Amino acid sequence: MKSIGLLIFDLDGTLVNTLEDIAASVNYTLGRLGRQPLSLDTVRHYVGDGIEALMMRSLGGQAERLSDAVAIYKKHHQQNLVVRSSLYPFVRETLEQFKAIPMAVISNKTMEFVSPLLDRLGINGYFRMIIGADFGLPLKPAPDSVQRLMAEFGVPREQTLIVGDGTTDVRAGRAAGVITCSVTYGFRSESELRQAGPEYVIRELRELKKLFTPAER
Repeated sequence: MKSIGLLIFDLDGTLVNTLEDIAASVNYTLGRLGRQPLSLDTVRHYVGDGIEALMMRSLGGQAERLSDAVAIYKKHHQQNLVVRSSLYPFVRETLEQFKAIPMAVISNKTMEFVSPLLDRLGINGYFRMIIGADFGLPLKPAPDSVQRLMAEFGVPREQTLIVGDGTTDVRAGRAAGVITCSVTYGFRSESELRQAGPEYVIRELRELKKLFTPAER
């Protein structure tokens, strides 16, 4: 097994299945703007690059209603954050396994959603640092947030692992020179993930326990 000293997770599609609540807020917004709802699978392909990108795609690229759409979406989503959202299987036991080392979350959604979501699902305490879209760093796939965490905890890239369900996670990790691992149960297909070139691909989060061990500090 490979020893790691820093474990970084994506949020949506990796730790928490938020797709139905995101889609509900998207379709509420579209309804308020007089537009037709989108299918769950369509929304699945639109998420991952932040709220503005999500709403721009949902509007078919029509930027003139973007600010209205983002405002409506945010208000609705704040009030309906954990209606159907839930932890994926084996999340809590995996976090317990690695709690001796620093763990962190990097999300392309803003902290107004990230922290309450982690709090309400009872896993916020596992993470020593959380970086959201409004942290002041470029969004993934830029490597800045990964580099910020390595500097914060003094862990070299060869002992840093990023785990996510999207190609943006792989690209951010590769750009930062860290170990990359994709999960296939999230919002992207396995073939799409493999094309991005992660070092590891797993089907359940608990597989991390067979591949990696917490480094002694």
